[in-house]
Amino acid sequence: MNGSASRGEERHGALILKAIAEGGLGFAAQWIHDAGNAGEVFYAESLARVRDSGGTVHTAGTFVSLLERQDRWFDLDLRILDMVLSDLAADKTLVLGFNLSATSLSRSERFADVFGRITRQPELASRLIVEITESYPLVGAAVERIKMIRALGCRIAIDDFGAGFATPASLLQVAADIVKIDAAFIRDNRRSRDGSDSLSHLVGFAACFAPYVVVEGIETSAQLEAAREADATHVQGFLLSKPVSLAQLRRRKGKIVLRGVG
Repeated sequence: MNGSASRGEERHGALILKAIAEGGLGFAAQWIHDAGNAGEVFYAESLARVRDSGGTVHTAGTFVSLLERQDRWFDLDLRILDMVLSDLAADKTLVLGFNLSATSLSRSERFADVFGRITRQPELASRLIVEITESYPLVGAAVERIKMIRALGCRIAIDDFGAGFATPASLLQVAADIVKIDAAFIRDNRRSRDGSDSLSHLVGFAACFAPYVVVEGIETSAQLEAAREADATHVQGFLLSKPVSLAQLRRRKGKIVLRGVG
């Protein structure tokens, strides 16, 4: 990275940290839809957002790597979890997904903070989906801690399967309820000589380990059809719904049949 790019990143990081300190942290929510009937939704994933003093909203993709390098991302995770639990308590019809990194699971003090928050409100666990993001290998104590969270009644999703550390070996280690196929595989879905495609093989493999398989990154009708042909149970992407505030999500809920996880 050259000097000007580094300085630009530092300025952006300072802007994000200032906005968070001033109360600009929140989350948008995006539906996960039934693949066969897009009008029926599974749950909504919570996605971190930061609004700066100028009113600009920054998505997690623009600041997550920076905060991870500074070891500050976990603090945001906890604050988002608090918001999610508060919203679940306020609306008994909501089912929300919360992202938790395997790095945080590997550290006992961080896991204790997450586990304690969920334990204090056990009645909410059945409507909380814990999406494991694997920026770190999912091994050892982290695997056992996932089991502990699941024992509380939460559902476990493996996020971005097929990318980074979210590998087939992960599914051998973890009892997952949901596997989310990384968006790269719908964008680059390759045909084999026998006429089958790479997405179908990946969805079929994931289905051996979890009852629900979500294909992420659905942006076109052709991609939606490919996900259906691959036998995915659910889909997520801008074609079907964009991330919106929870207030907007609630207003639209009357138009959609909401189905809990079970």
